[in-house]
Amino acid sequence: MLASLRNSVLSLVRDKALLVWVLAFPIIMTCIFMGMFSGIQDAYTAVGSSLGVVRDKNYTAAIGLDETIQAISDASSDQHICDVTYYESAAEAKAAADAGEIDAYLTVDGEGTPQLDVTHAGIAENGSLPTSFLVEVLDFYLHARNAVEKVAVTRPELLATGDALSALTGNAVQTVQLSATKNPPSADARYYYALLAMAAGMGATAAMVSVRRLLPTAGPLGARQTLAAVPRWRMLVGALLGAWLCQLACLLAATLFMWGVAGVPFGDNVPGVVGALAASSFMACAAGALCGTVTHMETGMISGITCLLSLFTGLYGTASQQLADSIEATAPALAHVNPLWQTTNCFYSLLYYDTPDAFLESFVALLMMALVFLALASLRMRRTSYDHL
Repeated sequence: MLASLRNSVLSLVRDKALLVWVLAFPIIMTCIFMGMFSGIQDAYTAVGSSLGVVRDKNYTAAIGLDETIQAISDASSDQHICDVTYYESAAEAKAAADAGEIDAYLTVDGEGTPQLDVTHAGIAENGSLPTSFLVEVLDFYLHARNAVEKVAVTRPELLATGDALSALTGNAVQTVQLSATKNPPSADARYYYALLAMAAGMGATAAMVSVRRLLPTAGPLGARQTLAAVPRWRMLVGALLGAWLCQLACLLAATLFMWGVAGVPFGDNVPGVVGALAASSFMACAAGALCGTVTHMETGMISGITCLLSLFTGLYGTASQQLADSIEATAPALAHVNPLWQTTNCFYSLLYYDTPDAFLESFVALLMMALVFLALASLRMRRTSYDHL
């Protein structure tokens, strides 16, 4: 078994196909993704909306409104949610909004009530979330101002010391960022996880090549190995173990490149990430062993199957992700039988879930698939050997 392991490792290290598909391919695609997704996070930011303010006599007369606007536009403050540009009239602000210079503009009517006009472009791009913050801030301002006016009429002595005014306006601007997941959502992590799953699937060709060398139809060397006194299962285990070690090393190198160079988040569970890579590569090697026992199976067929399964992991863009999500929502069994989906879900579970339940489900599913593939490969190898003795 050790001799089979050594021979498998040495042969695969010299195999350019393994280095290209399992190591070079994900690294090259990572570099491409870095260029494609360099500005994708800007679409999800809660800061950066541009607001126009009509600074006329009505705006100046609105008590506390200018202080509120300055608080939310202070670039050095934690409460900064917009950048402000002042205009002399509503016509100038509207012209700037039509030209795309601002996402929204603020006017004040004769009764001192602020009105926010939002452009369609601002909502369609990245202005909807900051605009909702602006609406909340203005609503809070109106409530606080009305409360101060009511207290001034009914209990004016409370305003004499300033404590009531401070209590009503002291927290006029507050923004709190909440997250429903363990780590902040990443817009591009799904592509990188699907890419790792595809690289693992492509690595099945390494196991297929290793198993093919053990078959009697491989040539004189395969025939001699078939007639040797070494049990077939030992040679199979050695070949698969060598293929698994080579593929795991390549996937680890690709993952380190994604994390260190591209900044792809994988969470803080390092053993879980290594376990996910080990399980996915083990499953791929088992599937490759099964394919190796099929006489007319070629490496190009494995690449085609892997590319097809990657369609349902969201690797090919928004349409692919919508298709994958639709299948998972309407027919979850079809999604779960996809080994590449299970690999992708392992990384997602480690990044976003507080409990290990989802990760363990996908991890165990990958191991069960690997055992089924190995059992079928072992049965087919025994049959192929006896047919040619």
